[in-house]
Amino acid sequence: MDIAKVKNFPIAPPTDEIRAEVEPAVQRLIEFTQANQAATRDILDWLRVEHGIEKPGNKLSDFASLPLDDFLQEVKKRRPKAAGSLGPKPLKELKEAYNDYAPTIQTRRAEGLTLEHRISDLVNQAYGLTPEEIDLMWKTAPPRMPFARH
Repeated sequence: MDIAKVKNFPIAPPTDEIRAEVEPAVQRLIEFTQANQAATRDILDWLRVEHGIEKPGNKLSDFASLPLDDFLQEVKKRRPKAAGSLGPKPLKELKEAYNDYAPTIQTRRAEGLTLEHRISDLVNQAYGLTPEEIDLMWKTAPPRMPFARH
């Protein structure tokens, strides 16, 4: 890596208008991330304490991305064998917990994605990129992009 090139990489100065829109959007994204992390921690702690799930795995760690039935199946799969089958009351509690947390996380994720797209557009605007340059950027660097193009 040539440090001199990195040091001299141009950083576009945002206009006051761009800054006024980007700063609250970034703050909101931080709030969404923190709230989603706290909600996920709450569910994983509850699953550990109430259902004996010590190792949630990738799917339960991102439970809000699962449909309800997949969430229930994953909980069933991750519970200790000695725990037995889920009765009606624990099943109802799992559904309620999922419905209390997952939709809110999903909403924040969707709103966050909208904000990320807007911030991306504003950064492109700050650099003065043309539509052709933006297209080229997306065609040549998609693995580095934080989200899919809208």
